[in-house]
Amino acid sequence: MKEIPIPAAPEAQQKKLRAIRRTCRFLGILTVACAALAIACLLGVFISVIVAEFDRGVSTLCYYLAGGFGGGAVLFALLAFLVGKLSGRAELRMADFAERCDGEDSFFVGEGTLATFEEGRLRIHGEGKGTEIFIPYAEIRAFSVCARTLPREKGEWSVVLEIPRRYLMKEGAYAPDDPPALVQTELKERLLSTLEKFGIELLGERRPADMPMGKRFKPLKKYYLPDKKRRNRSLLCGGLGLVLIVAGIPVAFYNLTAGIVLAVFGAFLLARALIAFVQARSMFAVYREGVYWRESVRRESVFLKWEEIEHIREGEHKGFPILTVHCAYGDYHFPKIGDAWEYLSEQHGEKCDA
Repeated sequence: MKEIPIPAAPEAQQKKLRAIRRTCRFLGILTVACAALAIACLLGVFISVIVAEFDRGVSTLCYYLAGGFGGGAVLFALLAFLVGKLSGRAELRMADFAERCDGEDSFFVGEGTLATFEEGRLRIHGEGKGTEIFIPYAEIRAFSVCARTLPREKGEWSVVLEIPRRYLMKEGAYAPDDPPALVQTELKERLLSTLEKFGIELLGERRPADMPMGKRFKPLKKYYLPDKKRRNRSLLCGGLGLVLIVAGIPVAFYNLTAGIVLAVFGAFLLARALIAFVQARSMFAVYREGVYWRESVRRESVFLKWEEIEHIREGEHKGFPILTVHCAYGDYHFPKIGDAWEYLSEQHGEKCDA
């Protein structure tokens, strides 16, 4: 990422920062506008086709309009994607500029919150004047973490700082045996240099230099957990779609257009229900490189490499069997499905605590 030069005068820095923020805001608005226009064009296609079916006198014009709207939908969708990418890069550059305006050893650890590395201590503070928190380096641990949502090398790299809760929370708001708090910041070369300068050891996984980042790993074993509620809903939706398809056949004898529209809508519901039925299941998979969990409801997922997993335990939560995967920076809890624990114990006994 190319850095934006920082003006010498503080007034000039703030003026430059405001200008960058305006640019980011404009790009964000432009992204939303392009997406809205793409949706509007899709609606135009739908309306043009419906009008053409009901009024044959203007069908030729409507089909021309449908083609134009279709081209517009593709164009605006592509623009929304490209401008969105540009907006994301601009946001990263703006955050980096704001950090360096505060200091070369300052980094965002939250919305409007900066962590500044100083001699012998870490100072956490807001962008403006306000409360400051000081934590000695002796009580901080830093971890390099790659958040992977797919079973492959590629992921979002960050540095997680482990800080005792007493520094970040009021007394009485936490228990003495509560785990340390974790604050996260983007991993960048400037941060690595800062950690080295102040003698802070960076634990955890290191970013590979020449490893193929996009290559997916191959699963050794997969376990599925069906989501019964979602599957029942998809069956109801599929049943409704099937009824509409059947109803559209006799309707077509009286009104061909109405029958076709009814049947097409039913087919859409049926296809959507079939896809939802197949997707209504969570998955736990074991790989040679690590373990993978994918949610069924919100499609959230995480892939953990064996290098970052310290140990795995089986247990219970609210009466349900679970697997607790412990990493140095925190725990992950996954449902225990089938013989997953037995397979893990057989393949990676050194990681599994009986």
